[in-house]
Amino acid sequence: MRDVRFIRAFGLRDIHKNVVKRYGLAKGRLGIPDSVFEEPMTLLPLSEVNHWFHQLEEITGNPDVVLESVLHFDYRNYGPITRWMFSAVDLSAALRRVNYSLSSLQSGAYLSGSQSGNIIKWVYHNPFIEPHCKVHDSVRMAVMMTKIIRYYVGEDFQPMRVMLSGSRAKDKKYRAYFGCDIGWSHSKTEIWFRDELRLATFSMRDNPKVPLAMSFSDLDDFLNMPEPGDEVKVIYEVINYSCHYGLPTVERVSSLLDMSPQQFQRRLHDIGMNFTAVSGYVMSNKAVELMTKQVPIEEIARRLGYKNIASFNRMFRKQRALTPKQFLQRLNEIS
Repeated sequence: MRDVRFIRAFGLRDIHKNVVKRYGLAKGRLGIPDSVFEEPMTLLPLSEVNHWFHQLEEITGNPDVVLESVLHFDYRNYGPITRWMFSAVDLSAALRRVNYSLSSLQSGAYLSGSQSGNIIKWVYHNPFIEPHCKVHDSVRMAVMMTKIIRYYVGEDFQPMRVMLSGSRAKDKKYRAYFGCDIGWSHSKTEIWFRDELRLATFSMRDNPKVPLAMSFSDLDDFLNMPEPGDEVKVIYEVINYSCHYGLPTVERVSSLLDMSPQQFQRRLHDIGMNFTAVSGYVMSNKAVELMTKQVPIEEIARRLGYKNIASFNRMFRKQRALTPKQFLQRLNEIS
């Protein structure tokens, strides 16, 4: 369970939508429910993402599908977090913001910069991506990193060198996008550029004044990234994710944790929990979140996998001591 890591949906959302539309894929064909991508801050277990990367290439038959899907994305339009990242006054400040905010967007991954002579190497590493998927994750991040630099120093920016994980027999498309030679089969993703580009004389921007304040809901999402050693929080978030498949089951949740149902049940017992109680707690919190977004109670019950409203009402009252309608009434009174 200590090896469970998460990534937020917005890092994959537009790739997913682009591929589904471009290739005319049925819902769920890529292995992740489409409902996951309706909320960009949703936490996905990285095991699901590894499977998703594999499905992308397997189903489309296109090894360059990630590159072709991210070329035209504008990362500034992904909500308060990316607006904050892109509001830095120069590239040096932007790199710092992106580097230390990554831990709130992906657990277990890091971004850092190192200097060799007059060259800056901006480095991304995620040791929890499976080897056969590394090339896709590497390309995804290399394009994002390059877009950030181009935003500050100009669209004609070309790295001195790009180092990518995995390999491609044909890399003409990659050299065309980055404008430089590509080093393949590298353990990390690296973008090399001249150190002078960090200086304000090269990258100072007159940024428009955009609202950066988060709503309470946005703040909840942003702070919500489990530490690997926090087993209770990891279990909570895996159950929360499994709700996208319907009512959570011991079998599905244990598989997402790479445990047998028996191992998972024993671990719950060891930390003083039981599956019915914790899954009810997760679903009641999810229900409250949807209520604050004005989703009707009947629709909430359906989304959470309940076949009848009475079962949903019983679960909610057990967790909150109020029926959903009573809770909604109180919510409206204090809003």
